[in-house]
Amino acid sequence: MKEVLDVFLKYILPFVIAYILNVVMNKLFSKERLRGKLHLIFLKGIIMAFFWAVAVLTALSGIPAFSKTWETAIASSGIAAVVIGLAAQSTLSNVFAGIALSASRSRPFDIGDRVAIDSIDPGYVEDITLRHTVIKTYQNERIYVPNSVVGSATVINYTQDRSYSFPITVSVAYGTDMQKAMDIMADVVEQHPNHYGARPKVLCKNCGDSGVTLRVLVETRDFKDNPTTCSDCLVEIMKRFADAGIEIPYNKLVVLQGES
Repeated sequence: MKEVLDVFLKYILPFVIAYILNVVMNKLFSKERLRGKLHLIFLKGIIMAFFWAVAVLTALSGIPAFSKTWETAIASSGIAAVVIGLAAQSTLSNVFAGIALSASRSRPFDIGDRVAIDSIDPGYVEDITLRHTVIKTYQNERIYVPNSVVGSATVINYTQDRSYSFPITVSVAYGTDMQKAMDIMADVVEQHPNHYGARPKVLCKNCGDSGVTLRVLVETRDFKDNPTTCSDCLVEIMKRFADAGIEIPYNKLVVLQGES
């Protein structure tokens, strides 16, 4: 019984404690609570890795063969450091890059931000670990980018301005009351529940063969709301134009039938 207890205390208990601490850390510092706190998420990863490292070393220290090997390694620590450094060069570069990304006050992104990293598909920053940054794309795919790559890449952050805008264009026929048409477009966008910011400005984009093209920016707080908002506004503008008697020009095909 004593031997079983000794084995449990030396080899099993350290892993049980590490597991419990990791569960507690995950519950206390969930992704939802740490949204917008990139540095704390990365710090959580370091602490959890430390727990498991201590558990492994504690268990291995009870093995006599490992103890002798450890003493020999300590005696030749200079050579061991060089060997370990070369073997873990890639991993350590990712760790230090992760520290630089998360610790900086002017960090390029935070959890939940919509970003584009060089040639990688744009998406949302979902997580950052000791080795990589997780990007969730619009197609619901997850891209794992090494932190060292992110640290040296060009990052475009679409979220820091806290809004997103996209233009919609509508053509009206020549002879239309332009000011009336522009007021209708501005009213529709401003009155939409997802509209963010001041009253939009409607601009005349160009004069085409059959009509004048008007352009308005649809600005929303969240990128995800913008496509639906643009669609809603475009449909409502068409309805308002029809009610106001404003013609939207379109190509017509006239067939002339000659006499036989």
